[in-house]
Amino acid sequence: MTDHGCKVCRVLDERGLGHLDAELVARWRGDGEARLGYRRLADWLNTTLLRREMERVGMATGGGEARSRYDRLSDDDTAEGVADLLRRGGVAVDDLRADFVSYSVVRTHLRDCLGEERDPAPPSDWEADRIQALEEYAADQAGDAVRSLVNKGTLDAGGEVSPSVSVTVTCADCGATVAFADAVDAERFCDCGT
Repeated sequence: MTDHGCKVCRVLDERGLGHLDAELVARWRGDGEARLGYRRLADWLNTTLLRREMERVGMATGGGEARSRYDRLSDDDTAEGVADLLRRGGVAVDDLRADFVSYSVVRTHLRDCLGEERDPAPPSDWEADRIQALEEYAADQAGDAVRSLVNKGTLDAGGEVSPSVSVTVTCADCGATVAFADAVDAERFCDCGT
């Protein structure tokens, strides 16, 4: 049995990053800046883990390099190339990827392990909150189905299985497809309207 409440607890403890709990809570609540949802917090934490490992082995992390590499490491088309590059630089990529956390674990960490709560989002943010809630609900439902397949032996998994669901938006005119959160951040996602 583990002494850790969840995967986030274990990863932060084993990597000596317990101080990140305060920043996770602040980013979740939006203290002094825009508040982040669970998915963005997971991306932030995973990018922070990658940045720390890149810095530890002397790799450059400026100019958003860690975020760029994390995004490519999370993309099936570019993951292996980036993983090989990081391995050559001295990063223990397989261990690091095993420590990456899902948004559902971040939610558990904040609510259950840390006992944190936050005020409801302002009414102007209802659209993003609705999309996030739908993604979380769909991922939770998918998680039940995937765990059932693992238990039946239909799906072989060597570790924790955490399905994720992301809403994308597509322009009917040009066909550009972008993750909803990225489109909202940029306030646009194609050049059709200009």
